[in-house]
Amino acid sequence: MVTDTGMPAEGATAREGGPPRVVILGGGYGGLYTALGLQKAARKGRIHLTLISRDNFFLSQPMLAEVVSGSIEPPHIVSPIRRLCPQSDFHQAEVEDIDLDRRQVVIRYPDQPNFRYIPFDHLVIAVGASTDLSRIPGMAAHSFSFKTLGDAIALRGHLIGVLERADVEEDPQRKERLLTFVVAGGGYTGVEVAAEINAFVREATGSYRHVEAAEVSVLLLQGASRILPELDEGPAAFSHRVLERRGIEIRLKTRVAGATAEGVVLDDGSSIPARTLVAAIGAAPNRVLEKLPCPRDQKGRLIVDSSLAVAGYPGLWSVGDCAAIPDTVKDGTCPPTAQYAIREARHLAKNILAAVKGSPMKPFAYKSLGVFVPLGRFSGAAQIMGVNVSGLLAWWLYRTYYLFQLPRMKRKIQVFIDWNLELLFRRDIVHLDITRSQQTTRSHYEPGQIVFNQGDLARGFFIILDGQVEVVRQREGVEELVATLGPGEYFGEISLLLGVRHTATIRALTTVDLLIMNGNDFTALANSSADFRDLLGGVMRKRLTDWGVESPEEIHRQAEEEATERNEG
Repeated sequence: MVTDTGMPAEGATAREGGPPRVVILGGGYGGLYTALGLQKAARKGRIHLTLISRDNFFLSQPMLAEVVSGSIEPPHIVSPIRRLCPQSDFHQAEVEDIDLDRRQVVIRYPDQPNFRYIPFDHLVIAVGASTDLSRIPGMAAHSFSFKTLGDAIALRGHLIGVLERADVEEDPQRKERLLTFVVAGGGYTGVEVAAEINAFVREATGSYRHVEAAEVSVLLLQGASRILPELDEGPAAFSHRVLERRGIEIRLKTRVAGATAEGVVLDDGSSIPARTLVAAIGAAPNRVLEKLPCPRDQKGRLIVDSSLAVAGYPGLWSVGDCAAIPDTVKDGTCPPTAQYAIREARHLAKNILAAVKGSPMKPFAYKSLGVFVPLGRFSGAAQIMGVNVSGLLAWWLYRTYYLFQLPRMKRKIQVFIDWNLELLFRRDIVHLDITRSQQTTRSHYEPGQIVFNQGDLARGFFIILDGQVEVVRQREGVEELVATLGPGEYFGEISLLLGVRHTATIRALTTVDLLIMNGNDFTALANSSADFRDLLGGVMRKRLTDWGVESPEEIHRQAEEEATERNEG
């Protein structure tokens, strides 16, 4: 049964002629464990399950800091989602929009401009939080964020590169700047990263003849009056003492006001000369949530009820960092931790199945087992069932708990071996350069050659260095010249901005030399600067008008019709 707006009526759970379609957005703890809880029902045909994630793997986030120090090999904390959830239709894609009226999710695959439309009866939003460093001048350009596996690998490579440069640096001031490491943010992530950087760099100096451990300076900046506000004062104070004993300088009530290539600017006007700044701050709502009309709390999280459903939107659910979930054990909302996300996801899977059956749903209630904070090699702090634990025991409990949370036996064994090897051998200092080459390339065309055809997939942004090209369109089988472009002008932006196939053919009129930016890099650049995107958007609309091409809305409508035809086919 469907209402006039296209929304399923209250209590409707399935499309006519098939099982209910359950779509999960996000492959983190919330999304993955919801999917795991629904695997049996999907296998029996009681539901049709779809999982959409930007990455095709699940990342064990609490172990990410140990990738920086080399305690764990990067592949050992990730697991392929397709193997974890074999009963799911998996899409590695970006979520571009959520249409609650039409009950569909709009996604786009990597390196492809076309949108795809995924219908749903039940939608689980578990996209987590994002990072926004734009409010602090220079922060996005001159700091390392710490959220993804790529972030951890990049930071590790940077640390080793810094040591290599410091070993041959003759200027004392430049060497001091190289060996100063600043971490902004004294919560869980900041403390873990600072501890791992400190342990790794100080140990690694033993392999560099001209770098002494005493020359290394690690600073942890915290805007609040103490670190680890998530913990009670006792274990937080213990953590503070341990970090300082290990050589980490902690500055409380200190905030970053700006960042440059040469250092960190503080809110009191002073600065810290440093070449390494890690941003463990800047948590922000995922941009996907901005597209929803649903109520959100002050932190931008979706407000859900005790059943984990978004009130007023039948079939819409949310768990994890992107959801404000009432804590029935304590006042307030559930904390954004992996421990809670796993329990929320398992509970949500049961409630979705109850909704499908028409059975009553149960409220979510969970009492935390405890919190763990690793403080570097052989030390940690924890609160377990109200008991404060510190030192070696806390470190061992932390590792044991998260080892058992890894979803595959293979990964458990690999991480266990990594940790035991760390006890016997020094950590590796091999610097692997994983950057891809030729993201911006040059290309040459002779007169009459086609750069791309109308209807081709959009893969790049083109700038004319020399020569001329003509822009032609096919209208009802007739070729029409719409424009001629010369040196300094560009093309390809329309398809990349709109997410559609090329709307015209580009042909070399003379010998032409082009500079080509990869489509992903162009999209990242456009998304990072609203001014740049607005400028391109203005040029795009003027071109569409001048060239007699359809409006952006009409192009989107045609693309949606074509995509629907391909999906049905």
